[in-house]
Amino acid sequence: MDSTRAGTDSTQFRGEKTFMARCVIVGAVITYLLAVFQSTLGGFIAIWGVSPDLLLVWTISMGLLSGRHLGAVVGFASGLMEGGLQQTAIGAFAISKTVSGFGAGVLAGKMFRENWLVPIVSAGLLTAVNEALFLLLYRAGDWSQAGRVVGLRVAYHAVLTPLVFAAAGRLRRALVRRPEEVL
Repeated sequence: MDSTRAGTDSTQFRGEKTFMARCVIVGAVITYLLAVFQSTLGGFIAIWGVSPDLLLVWTISMGLLSGRHLGAVVGFASGLMEGGLQQTAIGAFAISKTVSGFGAGVLAGKMFRENWLVPIVSAGLLTAVNEALFLLLYRAGDWSQAGRVVGLRVAYHAVLTPLVFAAAGRLRRALVRRPEEVL
């Protein structure tokens, strides 16, 4: 009886490792593609001169879906990637996005994340936090334009985040292949 149970535990552990490996690989590829798109073609989707921070939208969505620890890890990786591609302020990008990802995970634990308002409110709040923290850390930002830029970016992210959140949830279910295993 114990050998059967041990075999089941071993199979379940192997399935969890496979799922985790798929999630890490897919997440890393998506983060990289978003970073490249944002740094090369991001200006083409700007509204009134303000383009969305796609990596922040991705970080918030991952934090809401997966919790504060994974949100912080995705935020840190996104910040490093963005700073590396722009070749400036790597630390400011990494810290501000890490805090935002962690904050999204905390909000997910406090609110009913299936409610369609949660990604909207989270995006608005965490975009403001991210922008303020970045400006404080980088100290080279133009504070005179910050209100206009942050306001537009909050609105932009409030529209994009629910779409990315829904798509990421569907992708996660596709990776699991069994909806009952999705957290």
